Formats: sequence, C-alpha cells, structure tokens
Amino acid sequence: MEQAIGANHPNRNKVVNLIIALYFLVSTVEIVAEFLKDTNLVMCTKPLMMPLLAALYLYTSPKKNLFFLTALLFTWTANMLFISKDFNYIITGTLFFTAYRILIIYLVIKLVRVPGIFPLLIGCLPFLFIYLFVIALTYEDQQDGFWLFLLQGIFTIFFGGLSLGNYIFKSNKANTYLLISTMLFTFTQFLFVIRLFYVSLNIFQPLAMLLYVAGQFMLYKFILIEENKLVRHQNISGIKQKSA
Repeated sequence: MEQAIGANHPNRNKVVNLIIALYFLVSTVEIVAEFLKDTNLVMCTKPLMMPLLAALYLYTSPKKNLFFLTALLFTWTANMLFISKDFNYIITGTLFFTAYRILIIYLVIKLVRVPGIFPLLIGCLPFLFIYLFVIALTYEDQQDGFWLFLLQGIFTIFFGGLSLGNYIFKSNKANTYLLISTMLFTFTQFLFVIRLFYVSLNIFQPLAMLLYVAGQFMLYKFILIEENKLVRHQNISGIKQKSA
C-alpha cells in the first residue's frame, strides 16, 4: 500500500479498502442502471462516484492537490449535465469536461518530466488517427457542436501524446497507469460521440461508463504515486540539508 497510508495507522488500510469497494460498488450499480436505462437509479448513483474518489484521494494523498480536486469537481458537474438528453446541457457538460482535461494536463506536466518533441509527436499519432476517424463519421451531424468537439479533440490528442511519449521515455509503474487512463478516456469519448451523432446502441453508454470509472481510478493511482515520490524526494533533501 502507498506510503501515504502510513505504517503507524494499521486501521487506515481497512478504511482505504472500504472506500475503494464503495467506489466500485456504486460505479457497478450505475453502469447496470445505464444498461437498464433506469434514470432514477442513475440519478442516485452517478452523483456519488466522484465524491467517493475525492474522499479516497483526500485520505491517501500526502499533499492534497487542489488542482486535482477541482478537476474532479468539473468532471462531476459534466457527468450531472450528461444525464440530460438536452443538447444544450450536453454542450455545457462538454465545456466542463474540457476544463477538467486542461487541469489534468497542467497537473501531469507539473508532476512528470515532459518528453522531448519527437516522443510527444509520436505519442500524438494514434490519438490523432482516432479523432480523424470519429470526425469523418460524425462531421455532417455535429453542426454547432463541431468546434467544441474539435477543441476537446486537440486537448485529448495532446494529453495522449504526453502520456504515451512519457511512457516511451520512461516506462515505470506511474506512467503505465497514466497511459492506461488516457487510453480509457479516449475510447470513452469515442463511444460518447459515436452514440450521440452516428449510431446508438444500448451497450455504448454502460461501456463508456465502465471505461470512465476505470480511467479515473488509474489516474488517481498515477497522481498518488507521483506525489509520494515528490514527498520522499523532499524528505531526503531535507535530511541532507540538516546533515550538511
């Protein structure tokens, strides 16, 4: 278990495992509700998902990063707006999700070493191809929402290039979590846009939520590992300064 849990608090593992279990239990019920198209059950479970993840982060994080908590608030707001079938609510939700993505990109850049231009460009290519494919399928139907989708795509392609380029540069555990998270988010958006503008299958929405839930947890794991690395580095530096 991560350093932030603390060796002097044996009961903390139980609390952490309980919050994780609640997060995945609520998420599973929400995914089933999406499949059954039970709006009342969705309204009961979806608002709990991000608060549970935020509680897990607050309990385990050694640094309590306000940017990550604000990002979770933005994605929570986007999820609430996406419940509605009204296109205006969906557009507003996309704006909140774009703000979430900008905050996460900023946070990742602060936590990891940005790869060089060549790894970044190579990393962008797979995500660029995915978005070009989606645009080719849905361009005629998007109309007023196209420019917002394009903006969302630019941030997603850059974030994907950053994650994959960083993984190529240094393939450690944290970067693996980040890359998996980014790929899951990308396919979530792919399914969302295809369902909204091209073809609607009952399985698309629960599958997108499954990818989203897993992606958020992977992102949390990445941030926790990087924060623990930073704390250990600061502690070592402090010890060296005192002994000097």
